[in-house]
Amino acid sequence: MNHKSSRHPARSPFLQRTVRTQPHLYSAICKARMFYSRRIVGAETRRLFRRNRSLFTMNEFEARQVNSLRESGYALISEFFPQKLIDRIFSKADAMFHNLEIDTHLAYSIQSKDRTTLEGLCYNELAATEKMIALRDPLVRIPEALDVAFHESILKIAANFLGYVPPLYRVTLVRDFPHNRPLHSSNFHKDNDESDSLQFFIYLVDVDDTCGPLVYIPGSNHYDVRSCRPRLSRDLGIPANDGRLSDEEVERVYPRRSWAVLQTPRGSIAAIHGNGIHKGPAWNKPGDPNNRPRTAIKLDLHGYKAGISRDLNENSILASDYARMTELQRLFAHPTLVEQKAARATHAG
Repeated sequence: MNHKSSRHPARSPFLQRTVRTQPHLYSAICKARMFYSRRIVGAETRRLFRRNRSLFTMNEFEARQVNSLRESGYALISEFFPQKLIDRIFSKADAMFHNLEIDTHLAYSIQSKDRTTLEGLCYNELAATEKMIALRDPLVRIPEALDVAFHESILKIAANFLGYVPPLYRVTLVRDFPHNRPLHSSNFHKDNDESDSLQFFIYLVDVDDTCGPLVYIPGSNHYDVRSCRPRLSRDLGIPANDGRLSDEEVERVYPRRSWAVLQTPRGSIAAIHGNGIHKGPAWNKPGDPNNRPRTAIKLDLHGYKAGISRDLNENSILASDYARMTELQRLFAHPTLVEQKAARATHAG
């Protein structure tokens, strides 16, 4: 289980926080690390993309999303999936959440630094003590989710934006709970400074101020000097914002009027380059009794990070589902993991 204390975030190492006081130096280092990840460690994944370029040919709509990601760092595709399909997936997922069919390894503990398991907690206790919980093996237990998570338009947008087939492609179905203050990723942050982090959220609920929209700082994903100026609270020695970026620190560099608040109906897709400054889900009024959980299918795509080996994916998929996948979809699924993982998941269920 992901496990961190929200009250006393650790101070950044001296060298790290010193480098981040120099935005020109910080920018140059980040760009060099990204080049190493993309061009050197990730050379084979780029060749894989080029060898299969015909499979990744985009239409005009898909090309617009890639351009938006490149220029702004995010793309919002409104009502892409039919609401009937989304409502069917949500109904199944909601029942599973309440039945506690969750993956304890993906839960994010907020209130108790001593707890090492979610066993014995009821749903209401999870809602009160967790930032996020995720379903166990959603692609096996909710078959409709597979065609959403491996939709070819999403795969084409992702690979063309990155310029390679990502070595990690992870599908989760997550529920984020509102609390009395912004917690962890609900504060501004960047996901990574040394490899690409690309995320897609397919919303199973209508996302408005009461349901935790994403907030993105357009253009902050290029590692230019401006995007490297905001200082983390942990770098400044401030015990707030879970060590991340405060709204005030971001606003000092990027006026609030320039922030993109991604409110959208269910069935929509929000895609973000996680290397830009963002927060979410972000409830406009923390602690408001009208706030609701946000439920989404989340796709995590990552490039290679120096010194860390990544599996192609960690998804449990039924062998019969893998068999009907297209050639493009199979580039994002690992056949050697399909049968044994799915068999274990089905047996456990």
